[in-house]
Amino acid sequence: MSGSDARRRIKGAAGIAVLATLAGCLSGAFAAPQAAAVPAAIPDAAFAPGWAKSGPLRTFTGQDLFNQIDGGAELFLEFGFVRLRLQAYARGRSELTLNAYEMEGAASALGIYLMKMGRETPFPEVAARNSSEDVQLTVLKGRYFIQVDNLGDAPATRAEAAALANAFLAGAADEPAATPLDALPAGGRRPGSERLIRGPYGLQPYFTFGEGDILSLGGRVFGALAEYRVPESGSFTRLVVPYPGPDAATAALAHLRANLDPYLKVSGERLDGFDFVDHQSKRGQVTLAGAVLDIRFNCAR
Repeated sequence: MSGSDARRRIKGAAGIAVLATLAGCLSGAFAAPQAAAVPAAIPDAAFAPGWAKSGPLRTFTGQDLFNQIDGGAELFLEFGFVRLRLQAYARGRSELTLNAYEMEGAASALGIYLMKMGRETPFPEVAARNSSEDVQLTVLKGRYFIQVDNLGDAPATRAEAAALANAFLAGAADEPAATPLDALPAGGRRPGSERLIRGPYGLQPYFTFGEGDILSLGGRVFGALAEYRVPESGSFTRLVVPYPGPDAATAALAHLRANLDPYLKVSGERLDGFDFVDHQSKRGQVTLAGAVLDIRFNCAR
């Protein structure tokens, strides 16, 4: 091992030790859904002058979501979908539609929001974190992921769309979102690349380690990933998964190693994990420390 490789290994080990300590404190919080809350009320039409409800309130629960979302329900269900309430409003040829997705808890809603926000472009008049454009507001508050669609023949004003969102947000409680995002080191991290992972549908856009629930998340454990650019290491994606305990993390590592996708070639075995190379000759590394799996992939200089 070269001197530079040794220094990187020591620095990496120090980072893993921090992650292991963090996991011991917080991993239980990542795994458990938050207690049920009273659903936020659907606004009446008084959010702006001249508007009226258009059609009845529609509610979707569980697998019913497939009847409303074409090709996207799996991700919501994986993150812990509870219900979708959909209400349309009209004023002449203008129409606004409120889509209020209630999730198991704030971490689940944040996971969906990060997947859906694109390049985050907030409207300051919306009273919560949001990424919005004229045709759709995408909003996060507590356990709610909210979209306001502005797709009428005559578009509503931006102020009217924001007023509808704010009318719903006024009844939605703020809730803390305990996630492993804080375990991702800040140095070299590309802002806006942070994501939460809770199963194969969330992981699929970023990397394929194998079929099914390859990381043994079980629809309960959250992982966090982000893209990095570090001068001494080049670019890579880092995924940190704190499990409920060391035994669960050890079993997850064994399952990953035994079921690794055939296109990933193992290039080195270690007591605490393994190294691999993908079909594009990009390197990767899986390291176990306590209750944490720390995974790097798409490594390139």
